[in-house]
Amino acid sequence: MPKFKYRALSSVGKVVTGTMDDENVSRVKERLKNNGFKPLSVEKARFSLSTRKVKKNKTTSAAVTKYTREKLIEEQKRRQQKGLEKDVKIDLSFMAKVKYQDVYTFTQSLYLLKRANFTNVRALSTMLENTENPAMRDIIEDVLNGVEAGEYIYSTLEYYGNVFPDIYIATLKVGEISGSLTNALFQAMNYLEDSQKTSKALKKALVGPLLSTVGMMIGIVVGVLVGVPMLEELYGSMGLEDQIPEATMKASHFIKGMIKYWYVTVSVIASVITVFIVWKSSIRGQYQWDMFKVRMPVFGGLILRLGLQKFFKALQLNLANNAKLQDALEVSKGTVKNYVLLSIVESAQENLNQGESWIEPFERLPNMPNMVLEMLRIGMETDINEMVDKIVEFISDDIAITIDRTIKILPQITTAIMGVFLIIFVVVILTPIMEVYMGGFIFDAYM
Repeated sequence: MPKFKYRALSSVGKVVTGTMDDENVSRVKERLKNNGFKPLSVEKARFSLSTRKVKKNKTTSAAVTKYTREKLIEEQKRRQQKGLEKDVKIDLSFMAKVKYQDVYTFTQSLYLLKRANFTNVRALSTMLENTENPAMRDIIEDVLNGVEAGEYIYSTLEYYGNVFPDIYIATLKVGEISGSLTNALFQAMNYLEDSQKTSKALKKALVGPLLSTVGMMIGIVVGVLVGVPMLEELYGSMGLEDQIPEATMKASHFIKGMIKYWYVTVSVIASVITVFIVWKSSIRGQYQWDMFKVRMPVFGGLILRLGLQKFFKALQLNLANNAKLQDALEVSKGTVKNYVLLSIVESAQENLNQGESWIEPFERLPNMPNMVLEMLRIGMETDINEMVDKIVEFISDDIAITIDRTIKILPQITTAIMGVFLIIFVVVILTPIMEVYMGGFIFDAYM
């Protein structure tokens, strides 16, 4: 796609310059006008051997803004050192983090301002002035600088993938390219709300059982470290040092050995973690790990449904904006992180390009909901857009049902795990005490 150089006048009378990739001069002028600029001149950029790639969110204006800010900070420090300012404030902005509420407020504010027919530049400038979180302010400032340089909003947000979900960025991308950003922002708000509800439900389901299991493990370790020396002293006072159960002594020696030779324990754990990370970083390892996740009991079905929800949600957005099925699959593929599901989507694309059924690869997906397959088959015979809408609704409801089912099953799994730990505790700690105080007659009765 050709590159064009432009000069334009902003709404406040400032002349800005920059470059933009697009089809022709008319398209560049149209984009500038949509962003609140009055084009002064647009010409095709000449090819240069000295061109270099620069991150989009680090534009020249952003660098100037950062340089100016640093100069102001240095000047403020100099004045404080000279005693010209009495109030000395500590800047803790580096500790600020962008949270869910910040992202939701950003989306909601931009949606309301766009509904009020604000241009992108004016809307972002207004939001920048009213945002308190320093980390979020930096992001909005980067986005504003990118828009002033003629970029799309989503282009800068792509650099903040750790803050904005992939499907969120994909939603804005579809909206901006198709000219329906306001509708895309509304859809993004709904997605954030749904994902937050799902996240809270998952935390509610997992935190309790995990804390119970970890607490029981810690209790056993502490019990062995504290209880075994007491047992040794108790048996010694009765002259029965040689009669301490073998299981108790083995557990004691094992835990004490791990503590004494802690460097060996740490090395073994670090080696196992390193080998796992190296294995998982390979394509084969990542695929095998993702296959394990979708096939694992209890959680496999839920993990797969969450991945399918992202994929079909992105597919829904693209089809709703009149994208061809081939193009919709290509764009939606970018939201898929699970390698198993990704390979299925790529197989579907290949089948579609060859004129074969693109639904057939999904039949090979482990734990694939049969209802989704049937709805896809019906959609290919009727209206695929409408059927994808229903699939998204079905998967959302299915995720809620799966989470409820998981919440009901987890207590049983946790009870079973705790039962194993309790058996270990009884064998290692309680059995020796009972043998001392009861003379072992209870156990002899079963011999």
